[in-house]
Formats: sequence, C-alpha cells, structure tokens
Amino acid sequence: MASKYNVHLIKERASYSVEEVSSLFVISKKTCLRWIENDGLKVIEENTKPLLIMGKTLKEFLLIKRKKGKVALMDGQYYCLKCHKPVKAKQGSEQVVKTGHRIGTERHEQFKNMAICEFCETKVNRFLGVYRKD
Repeated sequence: MASKYNVHLIKERASYSVEEVSSLFVISKKTCLRWIENDGLKVIEENTKPLLIMGKTLKEFLLIKRKKGKVALMDGQYYCLKCHKPVKAKQGSEQVVKTGHRIGTERHEQFKNMAICEFCETKVNRFLGVYRKD
C-alpha cells in the first residue's frame, strides 16, 4: 500500500539505489525490485549495477500508486473491507454514533455512520465529522 510511504523523505534531485530505497521506506529489496520489474518504476539506466532511481521518478511513482488505491464514495455508500468495494448499507441498519473524539480548532464532537454491508453483512463505518440534523 503506497499510502504509508512518506514521499517527503525523497530528495527529487538525488539518485537512489535499490538498497537506499528499501532502507528509506523500511521495505525489502524484493519489493523495490518488484516495483521496477512489474509496476513500472523507471531506473536511470537498465542493465547496470547498481540500479539507480531518480528521486523525482520515485516520488511520482509513489504518488500515482497512492492515487490508484483511493476509492470515491457517493452519498450513502461505505467501503466494505471484506468485499473490497463501495457498498450500500443493509436497509434499516444505519445509525449515527459518537466516536468520543473532538476535531477541528473549535473541538466539535466527531461522529460516524455505522451500518451493515448489504452483501456480506460485515460492519462498515463512515466518518461524518460534525453531525447536524437538518
């Protein structure tokens, strides 16, 4: 999952070896090599040792990888972790619950919608932020 990689650690004008990338993000060298071979991470020059990756290329690669993992939800949809897709709630299962946290500079209470997936009956959540009854 690319969202856990801090792209701010990358210096765009520097070049990185596979070992440096793996230590920078605390991943295995095999993961970095898989990015190069399968996922399309470009190296400066192929068939040379060590394989070098420009920082700018690495940063762009990780940002694109992060964007691909995002799913846009419509109103009334939840993301089911078991089904791996956006789903609607089972009829009558939705409820609004306080999380117990306060958010924002004005310290409003945080709320979430809890429901049950219409397909696999797993609990699904969606954070609302500030809840207002209209």
